[in-house]
Amino acid sequence: MNEVARGFGYIPGPLVVTIGERLEFECRKAGCKHVLDATYPSSLVTRDGKVRHEVDAFESFTILIPEGGENIRDRIAITLGDERCSWAYAPDDMDGLALMLGAARKMWNDEIATIDDVPEPGPIEAYKSGFPELDEHGFRIVLPAFMPIIGHYGAGKSILLRQLLINLWRQHKWKFLLTSFEERVKPRYIRDLRRHLIGTTVENWTDQDVERADGELRQCAVFLRRKRNTVLDLERLLNRIEFAVRVHGVKVVAIDPVNEIDHQIPKNENKTDYMGRFIMRLKALADDYNLLMICCAHPPKEGTEKRLSRGGLLTLNDGADTAHWGNKADIGFCMWRKPDGPTYLNGDKLKDHETMGKPFLAELLYDPRVNGFSVNRMGYDMILGGITT
Repeated sequence: MNEVARGFGYIPGPLVVTIGERLEFECRKAGCKHVLDATYPSSLVTRDGKVRHEVDAFESFTILIPEGGENIRDRIAITLGDERCSWAYAPDDMDGLALMLGAARKMWNDEIATIDDVPEPGPIEAYKSGFPELDEHGFRIVLPAFMPIIGHYGAGKSILLRQLLINLWRQHKWKFLLTSFEERVKPRYIRDLRRHLIGTTVENWTDQDVERADGELRQCAVFLRRKRNTVLDLERLLNRIEFAVRVHGVKVVAIDPVNEIDHQIPKNENKTDYMGRFIMRLKALADDYNLLMICCAHPPKEGTEKRLSRGGLLTLNDGADTAHWGNKADIGFCMWRKPDGPTYLNGDKLKDHETMGKPFLAELLYDPRVNGFSVNRMGYDMILGGITT
């Protein structure tokens, strides 16, 4: 290689850069003229960090890596000049090596992509919520999704949330993780979840009803409890959620409420920026594991009550501390209740109308027998007149 490269400009190449003697041998066996094993950095650069002349003389490079060697690939490409590099995975069957090298892709094609670099997503699956009127309207859940539920204290967020969790279990067998911050798992959570599973008032439960419901709860639910004298900050929360997903097979995560997390805000970061980062970390975790990530949050009291009293709608933009509740939501619900009146549910954001349906406004009726809601009527035009009178 030294003799060819000496002082005559770029060699047409490419130079195949491999990791390990075996791959170097297989490349030469496959007919590659120029191959370099870059296991040791000194094969690419001199002591002062400059690319070796005999390497830099090549017009282009193909980096051949095993599965899992992406970080090594990236370092090599940055060293050699990524605009001159392409890459390929080493096949399991080395008989196909020449074909893989011939189909090598440009660097960063998982970030800077042509239409051919983007993998086909396959059919998009959309799931019903288990609320008949919402499902008939066209509302659907698509995974992964980040879903805030914004509402003032007493609006019914927790009631709707637990009802939705049981609906999704019954409809799709999605196991859920429910945080236990404001209320104890026993007796409150268990009692409410039993109500949705059994479907009658507590007074009418039989021992067989309770046994059957608890058997189902063992299959469908796990709970994240705050450990005494410990800080449940963002990192600990993410760690425990990921554990629940990997070990318990959780598909839906319900954080109720977000303000009960121990938000450790760095000195150089304001509350708005921190909450934006908090939401993005949860959203990234949902993307990584194809989850439905639900967060219950409160709006600031000032201004919201005045607007609602004048017949306005609560929206995701009313969520406290950051605009990311609206900006980053895939599905966004807002809830409020009039004194001595019905509860309203504003389906404020559905990211993809073709698969998830259109935004909606629903009037909910509370059923104390099962501590749950039913939809009384739907439609912005139909309901807004009633709100403003």
